[in-house]
Amino acid sequence: MRQIDVGNIVDNAKFNGFFKSILAICMATTICDGFDLNIFGLIIPSLMKDWQIQPTQMGILASWGMFGMIFGSLVFGPLADTIGKKHAIMVGTAMYIAFTTACGFVNSFTVFAVFRFLAGFALAGVFPLAGVIASEYSPKAIRSRVTVWSTSGMAIGTVIAAVVGIALIGPYGWRSMFYVSSIAVLLLIAQGFFLPESIAYLKRKGQNKQIGRILQRISPSFTPTDEDDYQLAKKDPGKGTVANLFKDGFAKNTILFLLMFLSSYIFIYGILMWLPKLMTMKGFSIKGGLFFTMTWNLGFILGIPLFGWLQDKFGGKRTLQVCWVILAVLISILGFINNPYLLTALLFLTGACQHGCSGALGSYITQSYPASFRATGATWCYGVGRIGGTIGPMIGGILLAKKLPVGYNMMFFAIFLIIGAILASFTTDFFTQKKSVA
Repeated sequence: MRQIDVGNIVDNAKFNGFFKSILAICMATTICDGFDLNIFGLIIPSLMKDWQIQPTQMGILASWGMFGMIFGSLVFGPLADTIGKKHAIMVGTAMYIAFTTACGFVNSFTVFAVFRFLAGFALAGVFPLAGVIASEYSPKAIRSRVTVWSTSGMAIGTVIAAVVGIALIGPYGWRSMFYVSSIAVLLLIAQGFFLPESIAYLKRKGQNKQIGRILQRISPSFTPTDEDDYQLAKKDPGKGTVANLFKDGFAKNTILFLLMFLSSYIFIYGILMWLPKLMTMKGFSIKGGLFFTMTWNLGFILGIPLFGWLQDKFGGKRTLQVCWVILAVLISILGFINNPYLLTALLFLTGACQHGCSGALGSYITQSYPASFRATGATWCYGVGRIGGTIGPMIGGILLAKKLPVGYNMMFFAIFLIIGAILASFTTDFFTQKKSVA
């Protein structure tokens, strides 16, 4: 009987078509999260006018989707480690499509909030699981870059939403943005046909033949046999539970990750949800506000590859510390700039840092847990982060209601970036210590 080191085969494989197809599907999956993040911010001016909603009420409505994500995170992580990551991500994608599309047909504040809650519940599993699968199926030398690129779908989704919003909201109204979401059914089909199941899950279910076929696609020179014994990492207990997040040296990182995600999401959702409105407060038109939001999100073109490379070279800890400090400085001066050309340039750089840092944070966590409970670790950390996603829009609504100037509004949110950088300094970066848990 041969003992096959699964991690060694994956770590040293070439980045072939098998890996590329997984990355493409994972990126397409996280596009849903980015589209959903930006779609609500884009329709805020139109929805407030149509339904006569006040800023504080809109902040509460925006938070319903985040509330759904919090509860969804508690479910989807353990669910994925129980029924498999592929099946869990497909369930989440199907739910997202159904309830997001349905938002375009409602006329009730309450029903709209409920549908946003259910769509958020689904997205809580879709986004982190995409990063987890990409991390599990990537060579070690470029794992951070692959994982960061998988989460870059969020940035791409926000850009797509902005482009679609500019084209549709004016002539067809805000409801058209939700109708467009139904196109994601094509993604659901692709997930079913081309996305592989987690090897850790397959091993737990005794599906050795399927593991052999996957490893052969990863490394064509590998020839599986019926007697092969597939071995995972030594620190992998083989079964995912929430309790594992706080055992065997993972507790400190888990607590710090939870707080880092909380701070990060307060900033992201507090700023991006209100960015079109903040730009109109600076005297720009609604279409101008949409353009500036798109410019911010286009920053991923620079931020994703740059910070993915930095993380592969220097590790997650150092990358996050530097990125968050730079981002805090940029956002602190951004609100005081009125020249449209300078504002566009700074928004692009700020977006590059925000998307790069978000990708690096997601990559850092997925490389910090063994495969068997990586989904639980990722979804729970993202879930706590989504609590920040409920707090951020409400803080933004309160600041707007108090008529706080745009510059001071943005400076306030920079505080949470500094908190994140401080928290990151206390984490243990297993990557730089060469203690891979993949």
